[in-house]
Amino acid sequence: MRRLTRRQRTAAIVLAVLALCFITLDVGGGGLRSAHSGVRGTLGALYRGTDSVLGPVRRFVQGVPTAGTNTDRIRQLQHENAELRGRLADTDRDAASTTRLAALQLAADSGGYRIVPARVIALGPGGGFDWTVTLDVGTRSGVKVDQSVTDGAGLVGRVLHADASSATVLLAADPGSGVGARDLRTGEVGIADGAGAEGFTFTPLNPKAALKVGDKLATGPAGSSSFVAGLAVGTVSAVHAGLDGTVRASVRPASPATALDMVGVILVGGHADTGRGALQPSKLAEHK
Repeated sequence: MRRLTRRQRTAAIVLAVLALCFITLDVGGGGLRSAHSGVRGTLGALYRGTDSVLGPVRRFVQGVPTAGTNTDRIRQLQHENAELRGRLADTDRDAASTTRLAALQLAADSGGYRIVPARVIALGPGGGFDWTVTLDVGTRSGVKVDQSVTDGAGLVGRVLHADASSATVLLAADPGSGVGARDLRTGEVGIADGAGAEGFTFTPLNPKAALKVGDKLATGPAGSSSFVAGLAVGTVSAVHAGLDGTVRASVRPASPATALDMVGVILVGGHADTGRGALQPSKLAEHK
């Protein structure tokens, strides 16, 4: 590589010094800007020459004082964006819950029932059972023990305990509980035993009942169940035949116990209200 002559080295040093001066003037406050403008006007060509080489360095140095502020602003905007997304999700969830509960009220009207909306505020074992939830309504709102609970799509459970402002609900899917149910296609009745997250296991009273995948189960018959009749329990997902020819079925729940938020308590007293009619599952299905 060819060595620079003394004159060339001297010129390079002068250019570097001038470039540093320009950077200092650019980064400086308002008091240096007038001086910077004057120098740029006098040495315009030289300024442009050094700026093409050292411009990126100058712009980086200029951005250093505001780098921290920009980072904080980005973090603030990200936080605000996350909050807005959360509010939109809550709004969508509440709208869906409101639609379901409105559908439930339409069906409840057919049996002469009234409901009170509630939100799930806690879950966990209680009252000797593993699968329970706590609601934010209680006896002040008319809630009583043994009243049926639904999310508007199907059966959730029944009230196990209630005080003035809260209630504990035993979920129908609790492995220790059972639900009197009817196959809406065949009319066959039986017991749907809770199976936790899997839903239910349905055993018909008639061991030779012709169950099929896709059959819909609902609580009932009216007057012989601890739940309001006509609430959707679930859909048969598999049929199992024993060696003796008896059948049972796995049932996918209409209201998954692991995804509960807003629910409705049906304001009747379970066994005591045998004179009321059944809810209409068809109306609930129309609004799913």
